[in-house]
Amino acid sequence: MLNFSVFLVVASSLGAVSAVPSAQQKRGVGLTSFSTRGYRCHPDQSDLGMRKVFNKDLVQRDRLRLRSKYDLESMKAKVAAAAGSPALIVQGGGAFDIGHLRKREALDSSGKEPLTDEYSDGVDELYYGPISIGTPQQESTVDFDTGSSDLWLPLATCVGGCSSPQFDADASSTFNDSGTPFSITYEDQSGATGTVATDTVAVAGLTLESQGFGAVTNETGGFGNGPNAGLLGLGFPANAESGATPFFVGLVNANLLQSNIFSVFQARGGASGSSLCIGCIDSTLYTGDINYYPLDSSATRGQQLYWNTPSDGFNYNGGRSSGAFSAVIDTGTTLIYIPIAAAMALYTSIPGAEDASTTLGAGFYTYPCTAKFGPINLQFGDINYALNAEDFDLGAASAGSSLCVGGIIGEDVGEGLAIIGDEWIKNWYTVFDYGNLQVGFAKSV
Repeated sequence: MLNFSVFLVVASSLGAVSAVPSAQQKRGVGLTSFSTRGYRCHPDQSDLGMRKVFNKDLVQRDRLRLRSKYDLESMKAKVAAAAGSPALIVQGGGAFDIGHLRKREALDSSGKEPLTDEYSDGVDELYYGPISIGTPQQESTVDFDTGSSDLWLPLATCVGGCSSPQFDADASSTFNDSGTPFSITYEDQSGATGTVATDTVAVAGLTLESQGFGAVTNETGGFGNGPNAGLLGLGFPANAESGATPFFVGLVNANLLQSNIFSVFQARGGASGSSLCIGCIDSTLYTGDINYYPLDSSATRGQQLYWNTPSDGFNYNGGRSSGAFSAVIDTGTTLIYIPIAAAMALYTSIPGAEDASTTLGAGFYTYPCTAKFGPINLQFGDINYALNAEDFDLGAASAGSSLCVGGIIGEDVGEGLAIIGDEWIKNWYTVFDYGNLQVGFAKSV
C-alpha cells in the first residue's frame, strides 16, 4: 500500500479560535433542502447490456478521502493534543420536542435553501449545498461532512485548477488572515495549501462571526475536481485540525439553536427532497420512532472525534454477525467500509459472493447480478437496519459481466472502526444529537 499522510500545520496559538454569533441573531433552526442533479438509472436486471457498470475511479476517490480522514497516526496525534482539554459542554433536556420544532419550522421558512446530490454512474456520490461567507456575503458551496470538523474554501487567488465558486477575500471587510499555513495531502499526492483565516459565515440562515476556516490558495493533482467548492465539517472540536471551533459547535456554544442537534435526510438516484436540518428534526421525512444510541469515545482512546456508536456489525438475512465494531456515521463518505475480517465474514454468508481482490483490488467482493437474496442489515442494539439492495449494488464488474460489485468494502480503519456512509444513511433518517452525545435512526420515507 502506498504511504499516506495528511498534513495540517497550525500554530498552537490558534488553538482557541472560536466564532461568535451575529449580533441580532436569536435562537432558532435552519432547514436546508437538497435538490438533485444527474440521471435516474434503474436498469433491467435481466439485460446485462443495460446494467450500470462499476465506476472504479469514483470509488477510489471515496477511498482516498476516507484514508485521509481516518489515518491512525493522525488520530493518535489528535487524541494526544486534546489530552487535558475541558470535557465537552453539552446540554440535553427537551431537545426532541418534535411538535414544537415542527411548529417553528412552519413559522420560519427562511432557512430553506437548495442543495445538490451529485449523482454519477448510478451512485449518489456526495451531498453539497450553499454557504455564505464574508461582508458583504458571497455564495459558495460545501460538502456537509460529519466525518470531519474543519471548514475550508478556495480563495479567488487560488491557483492549480481550483474548485469554484471561489471566495474573494479582498472584497470582504471582515476577512482576517492569520498567516498560519496548512496543507492537506492525499495518498495520490493531490492536495491543497493555504492559511487559516476567519470571517463571517452563514448556513441555512444561521450566522457566526469570526468563524475559522482554511483559506485555500493552491490545489494540485485534481484536488478540486468535485462539484463543490469546499467542505464544512460537522464533527467534534478535538477532530478540528485547524484549531477552529467547528461551525455547528459554534452555534451550540453561542446558544443559537432551538435544540443542539442536526438531522439528515438523503434522497437517492435523482429524486428531490433531501435535507439538512440544523437545530431540528423533520417528522415528515421518517416513519415510526427514532431510536437513539450513545456515542463511543472509547473507540478513539477516550476523545470524541467522530459521530460513532457501537454496532454488533452487519448480518445477512438476520444470521450470524460479521463481528462488532464502532460505526462512524459519515455523510462525507459515499460507501461503506468495515474491517477486513468483518467483510470476509459478511460476504461468506451471502450466496454466490466471491473475493474480487485479484481483479478489482483489496477489499472488494462480487456476487451474481441476477441473485435474489435476503436483506443485508446493520445491527444497533437489538434492531436490524436494512440496506437497500439498489444502494448495495455498485454495478457490473465490467461491461457485460454477470457479476456485480458489492457496496460494502473491507478496509481496516483506525482501531476497529467502520465507516458508514451515504449508501446506508439514505435508508435511515439520522439525528446527530450533540446535546445528549448520541445518534438516532428512523426509517426514511
